[in-house]
Parts: sequence; structure tokens; C-alpha cells
Amino acid sequence: MQLPAALIEFLPKVRSVGAITGAGVSAESGIQTYRGQGGVYDDPDVGDQTVEALSGETLAVDPDLTWRTIAAMARQSRDARPNPAHHALVAIEKKVPRFALLTQNVDPLHQEAGSRNIIPIHGDLYATRCLECNGRSRMEREDFETLDAAPRCKACGGVLRPGAVLFGETLPLEESMRMRKEFVDFIPDLVVIAGTTALFPYIQQPVLLARQAGRLTVEVNPERTLLSDVVDFFLKGKAGTLLPLLADALP
Repeated sequence: MQLPAALIEFLPKVRSVGAITGAGVSAESGIQTYRGQGGVYDDPDVGDQTVEALSGETLAVDPDLTWRTIAAMARQSRDARPNPAHHALVAIEKKVPRFALLTQNVDPLHQEAGSRNIIPIHGDLYATRCLECNGRSRMEREDFETLDAAPRCKACGGVLRPGAVLFGETLPLEESMRMRKEFVDFIPDLVVIAGTTALFPYIQQPVLLARQAGRLTVEVNPERTLLSDVVDFFLKGKAGTLLPLLADALP
């Protein structure tokens, strides 16, 4: 597989890159997506039940259910490790003076691969906060192996909440401000979006703004999305195959 020659011609001019990733990138490491082929919503009933369990409303009334659902999903991905897409983004970050990675994923794979300027817009599943004393802590992969109820704060015994943004909750303010700084106030020379259906307006906006500003826009996806007819280049395929090619082509 090769990149389009017209795309390669643009790359020597790129000095800043904004990357946007979704569940499709993690799927190549064995983490199940919500939507798309093989996702939770392949069975709509299961999908609806999962979303309900992973909602802020359910956490408030039945935190054990929320945490059992999280633990079950974490156990399914216990062996997940960064794949070539994650490593390609690290390589791109090292090649340009300015780089930002906006990810919808709550797993630690981008961090484990070595990406540095990450904006986890949907939070961090492994970070926790006590609902009673507001104490902060972190969980490890092995903590989910036998988890069947909401974990408790070691300091006060209160229920912990996951650091991920649950369904029905608002985006974290700090990450939202960073997203605006890196993708709106400063529009990168290249915006590449990979592995996401781009259903959320705040995921679409950086691509649309870059396109309007005459910046280079690239989508990498095995399926067409709402942005496929908007971007300069739609590259059909897996992120683990195409992002390394893009990284190699950057001077």
C-alpha cells in the first residue's frame, strides 16, 4: 500500500500536526469499540445496556454496576499493548516542531507508546477520584481482574469514580481548553483523524476548521464517515497500516 503522490508532495511543508484518534486505533490492539464493525453496538440491546451502565446517572445510584461493567471491559483488553498506529504517532511527534494528539480513547496505550502532548478529551479510565473526599489515585490493570463492586477510597472509604467521562456527562474543562488552544486558536498545518466515526461535533470541528483555513486534512479509516467527503485525502484502511506510512513520508 502506498500514500497518494499528491499527499506526499504536501508533507515537506508541514511544521505542525494535530492528530485525532478514536476507538478504531485501540481496536487494532484488541480493545472493543462501541460502534463500527465488531463493536458493542453489533447487538443493539447489549449496546444500550452498556451505555446505561456507563452513565453518570447509573454511577450515582448503582456504582457497583458501573464498575462491574468497566471491569468486564478492562478484562477483555488485559493483554492490549500499543500497535503500529500508536508508535507511528510517536514518530510523527518527534519529527515536527509542534504536535498535539486529541484522543477519545480512555485506555493508556498512547501514553505507553510514548506520545507526550496528549489531550484525553474523554478522560483516563485508570485515574480515579473519591466522591466523598475528592482524593485522587490510580488503578492498575491487575486491579480490574477480581473487581466486582465499586472500589473504595483508602483514605475515607468513599466510593471512587473512574476518571473517564461517562455517558451524559460534560467534557472536562481543562482538556476542552487545551483542545481549543491546539486546534482552534492555533490551526495545525496537518490535521489527521484516524479510527473514529467522528459523530461528536467537537471531534468534527478541528477538521472542518483546518479545511476552511486551507490546511492539509487527512482521514484514515476502514469505513467512510461524515468527514470522508470533507477532508483533502481519505485513506481507506487500518490506522496501523497507514499511519506508519504517513510517519515515514514526513521529512
